[in-house]
Amino acid sequence: MTQADFHNNFRLVLEKIFNNWQNLRLAVEHGMGGRNGQQLAIEIMDYTYKYCIGNENITQGELQDVLEDLLDQEFDTICEDNSIPEICRNLLRYKTLCLKGEYALIESELSKLPQGKDWLRPDVKIVYTPVAGEDSSSDEDDESGDSEDGMEVDEDDSDLASCSRVTRSQTRRKQQEEFVEPEPGWTTVRTRRK
Repeated sequence: MTQADFHNNFRLVLEKIFNNWQNLRLAVEHGMGGRNGQQLAIEIMDYTYKYCIGNENITQGELQDVLEDLLDQEFDTICEDNSIPEICRNLLRYKTLCLKGEYALIESELSKLPQGKDWLRPDVKIVYTPVAGEDSSSDEDDESGDSEDGMEVDEDDSDLASCSRVTRSQTRRKQQEEFVEPEPGWTTVRTRRK
């Protein structure tokens, strides 16, 4: 097995996992990354690939921090459904299997994932709904509905409501409601994780 085989096969595995990551897709479809959300998602996928192959001994926690930070920075989104830890665990496991050349096992496991269309490609157009308050008049060209792959935003937002995903502003609002002023001379430090 050559290094090129490993890189090519791990890339295919990573793309399969990212194309099945429902929260990332929902963030793009609901305009969390703005009009370039799909391109941002592709860039996150590319960065994750380079990070994984460029670092030999990544821990799941390190990779998880990277993905959480990227999702927060680029999509103003925090996933609370454990999808990020699951993705990181699988990516690192499949990276190890790719290094060992166990492609039959990988193929067998990945074939159990839903067989949807790959959407993390520049030639696939994702129609998104702008975030409330965003000026959508300049986005009319992007929303013309000429989706060559037939991918469209679901009419009801039940998927969005059912995934445990909150924006940073919702988290801040909740924290402000729960905040109790410390005694003078004390500083309150909070972690972002629960």
